[in-house]
Amino acid sequence: MRIVKLAIISAVVLFGLLILISSLLPSHIRISRATDINSNADRVFALVANTQEWREWNEYTRSFKNVQYNKAGLVSDEMTISVTHLTDSLVQTEWKPAKGKIFGSGFALIPQDSTHCTVQWYFDFKIGWYPWEKFQSIVYDQQMGPPMEKSLSALKDIVEKSH
Repeated sequence: MRIVKLAIISAVVLFGLLILISSLLPSHIRISRATDINSNADRVFALVANTQEWREWNEYTRSFKNVQYNKAGLVSDEMTISVTHLTDSLVQTEWKPAKGKIFGSGFALIPQDSTHCTVQWYFDFKIGWYPWEKFQSIVYDQQMGPPMEKSLSALKDIVEKSH
């Protein structure tokens, strides 16, 4: 009986510690990458604002199966991406996976001068209070960063080669 009581108390204390430690982690994270492109922002914006153009450079959408494009975004077996806000320097999207939570993404174009601009691509995640969700969010940057960097590099190559 003593061992069972010790095991139950230990499990409760351990779970309490996990909740306490996870409460120190943020409930909102942003994964972001940026690149400088030798082109004016209008040319880059044309490739970023139109989801049909993404198949040329976006590593995520290249891997999707059965992609159908529409005016508001794209639909595939894995994901639905909708453009939610569009200005001359910002494209915001909502990504709805077939399984999992909805998350946001966006592209910000920052003109440096008439021949250079910076493109920032970000993903926003809202994390629940569950300890496993908080601890899982620690690896998001390592999972998402490399495909984002590869995509931005491909975008840069396409834009700079067309000049």
